[in-house]
Amino acid sequence: MVRIFRHYVSPIKLALAITDFVVITACVFFAEWLRFYVIDFPFELGLQAVVAKVLVPVFMVPVLLGVGGYQSDAVRDLRVFIIRLVVSVVAVSVAVSALLYFLPMLPLWRSILVLALSLSFALVMLVHALFLKFSNTNFLNRQVIVLGAGKAGVELKEYASKAKEAGLNIIDTIALPGQEVEVPGAKSIEDIGAFDEFARNSDAELILIASSGKQELPVDALISCKLSGIEVKDRLSFFEQVRGYVDLESVKAEWIIFSDGFKGGNYFERALKRVLDIAVSSLVLFLTIPLMIFAAIGVALTSKGPIFYRQERVGLNGETFNLLKFRSMTVDAEKEGRPEWAKEADPRITKIGGFLRRTRIDELPQLINVFRGDMSFVGPRPERPFFVDQLEKEIPFYKERHCLKPGITGWAQIQYPYGASIEDSKRKLEYDLYYIKNYSIFLDLLIILQTLRVVLFPVGVR
Repeated sequence: MVRIFRHYVSPIKLALAITDFVVITACVFFAEWLRFYVIDFPFELGLQAVVAKVLVPVFMVPVLLGVGGYQSDAVRDLRVFIIRLVVSVVAVSVAVSALLYFLPMLPLWRSILVLALSLSFALVMLVHALFLKFSNTNFLNRQVIVLGAGKAGVELKEYASKAKEAGLNIIDTIALPGQEVEVPGAKSIEDIGAFDEFARNSDAELILIASSGKQELPVDALISCKLSGIEVKDRLSFFEQVRGYVDLESVKAEWIIFSDGFKGGNYFERALKRVLDIAVSSLVLFLTIPLMIFAAIGVALTSKGPIFYRQERVGLNGETFNLLKFRSMTVDAEKEGRPEWAKEADPRITKIGGFLRRTRIDELPQLINVFRGDMSFVGPRPERPFFVDQLEKEIPFYKERHCLKPGITGWAQIQYPYGASIEDSKRKLEYDLYYIKNYSIFLDLLIILQTLRVVLFPVGVR
């Protein structure tokens, strides 16, 4: 994995994004040359002309990232990618056209922009189709041996077979002595101490440890593998780097204390985060004022009760604050006086409330909480004190998520579908711990971009 500002990025996804950028740039230059050649007009290569042309890939790749063009489902399924590519092309055509209108000194004709986007659509789609074709071979994949043939080994093999973007080709699974074998076709080595020789003869590039902790590992052999250039990863590091979450089953307090990360950002990063909060919240507020007006009218007309809903939530360092939302449930949603998890097809949700939840419009009033300083734009979702008390008893390290301000959006929200149960909270905590461990402004910007995907292509109910 490639680490950029503490965040782990799939090298295959990064290579796809860079290739797309180069292809789109080439398409814009070619489109202008072709258009000028047809009318016998001199081709421009001045600074302003170059800036105008580069605007297209500079807009296109982040928008494609934001709508989920590099998410696992789009990388694995060309049909999903094409839908997101269409959305990106439409959005970029509007954005770049508007920018060129306000900056007429940038020489990029509308006819050239249309031609460039058409060529970009065709060639980017071709690039991803070729990737899918060749990713089914071992050409792009690393040779991997899984050491451990129990439940964890099954999970790793299943993930590697589905996740093309991970670039893993599991060539062998080796059972540890005394381990119950659950992986079909797993091998046993008579002398596990000679595992290093087996790995070198197999031309392995990566060894994934899939041990439950009860089996004894061939430590000397693994050291020999690492010294000979074969990368060795345990289950915890693998899930963090490749899947973007911290596996709670493998976490120990010592790991949090001594591992790299969990720093919360330095003073400069915290100040920059606050500036980013104000800037992004102001922009979102400006762009969504019409939506908020319609939402307020819709709530008022479709159900009795107040338009806004205030609810106590737990924030930074466990302190509580009043979170503001558009009301999406009936006034007597908790008539028994006890907080309840929201359920799928929850009867308490009003007619317009379901729409507001799916589109995240009900969250927009929380921009006021961001301006007040109760919340950040990006961070772990704040929970109610009743549920926090319950979850801290049930889930280890749950209180650690309160070391940062809660957010309107966050790593868990864009990576995990909405759910309301203790198990869902556990899964979301794994993503929150990844965010806390690897926090950076770069990761915040990625989350803000990818929130577009959650809004445009919602999964689950809220």
